[in-house]
Amino acid sequence: MKHLAMAVVVKEDKVLIQKYYRADRGTTFEFPGGKVHLDETGTDAAVRELAEKTGVVGLEHIATYTKVNELGGRIYFVILRPGRDSDSKPVDLSLSSDLNWLSPDEIPQSELFSADREFINQYLSQYTLIPA
Repeated sequence: MKHLAMAVVVKEDKVLIQKYYRADRGTTFEFPGGKVHLDETGTDAAVRELAEKTGVVGLEHIATYTKVNELGGRIYFVILRPGRDSDSKPVDLSLSSDLNWLSPDEIPQSELFSADREFINQYLSQYTLIPA
């Protein structure tokens, strides 16, 4: 049983999506993330994985959603965004050609895992509205 955590980084009406190659599936799109270690929460794992993959730290935690994943463990979707008063480092897309800011409509859902599709369709629109 593997527990996974995904960092859902939201900036106005866009979300950070990673293009990733998997030997068993080919090119897929997913939120930056990875395994949850035994000594950490799903939220902590998403923050750690995001920092490891992008160097981004200091984002504001907005919410965490969880459900059973396709591997029989838990999957955590952790909503993060730059805080109004924080010193968060902006996501520098020059770090990787595999990171893209996409609106929910631009995300190629056919190339996502089913749990990611469900999360996008049920919850993501609450967090991608342009602030008033």
